[in-house]
Amino acid sequence: MMRTKMILKFPNHLTNNPITYDLIKKFDLRLNILKADVNYRLEGYLVFDIDGNSGKIAEALEYLESVGVDADLITNTIEIDRDICVNCGLCTSACSVRALHINREDWKLEFTEERCVGCNRCIDVCPTRSITNAMW
Repeated sequence: MMRTKMILKFPNHLTNNPITYDLIKKFDLRLNILKADVNYRLEGYLVFDIDGNSGKIAEALEYLESVGVDADLITNTIEIDRDICVNCGLCTSACSVRALHINREDWKLEFTEERCVGCNRCIDVCPTRSITNAMW
């Protein structure tokens, strides 16, 4: 079994298609939707945790590509340079999934990687630039 995160970006002509249903039924995958949005042009994106056989996940990626969905595995998220971070907490306000939070006992920034969806909003608001994308 493999557990990872995936992001799907799909064009407007596919927003009414049951993409997640297909992933579950055709490839026997377990999905936990973390974030989803459809914009005014009906283009959408979906971020989720995915559990399943690594071979089935690879097959699912091929299937998504064949139907016109841009799909990527999110294998790395953010890194925090603890030598630069001043624990100001600005990044926590940008983190809608609460992967970043301030510990109330010692007032230090804590990061729960499993919750991170890789949106990188925290990078943009960090005044000391101590948060970076681990993939770059």
